[in-house]
Amino acid sequence: MSSNPQEANTPSSKPTRIAPPNVPFTPCHMFFYGSLMDPSQLKYITKLPHSTTPALVPATITGFRIKMWSIYPTLIAVASSTPNTSAEKSDNTPVSGMLWKCETQAQFQSLMRYETDAYTWSFCTAQLEDETLLEGVRTFCWAGEPDSAELTEGAFDLEHWRTCVGW
Repeated sequence: MSSNPQEANTPSSKPTRIAPPNVPFTPCHMFFYGSLMDPSQLKYITKLPHSTTPALVPATITGFRIKMWSIYPTLIAVASSTPNTSAEKSDNTPVSGMLWKCETQAQFQSLMRYETDAYTWSFCTAQLEDETLLEGVRTFCWAGEPDSAELTEGAFDLEHWRTCVGW
């Protein structure tokens, strides 16, 4: 194990890294599919006022699949040109999560720090329960190789995560 905490929190299996889009911040919807679906966690990370409850809205995205990095989920982009195998979900299989409106660059930077260098952000299109599509949504996905030995098949369990971290 590395003595450098930053190295301990980054994908290490291969040197290839996925870079985020090179665009300035503008207020945007964020799609969360892991611990940030917890309103208390989101409030804490983004330093929202104590009296504020984050407005989280159920949504789904496609074009990604979930893998686990320890107890944390990560999104892996699914290439639409790649044939599906029994071990790989179709890129049309929705990933469920929550949307939240990120209003400030400071909030977005807090989210990036929380996600560590193991994740990068990407654009996606989210579908609300009423089938409304929102484009230009940002989400965090795995920054390393999609076949990294650090990742396993699995599903995120918010209640299990809350138990593990003591929420």
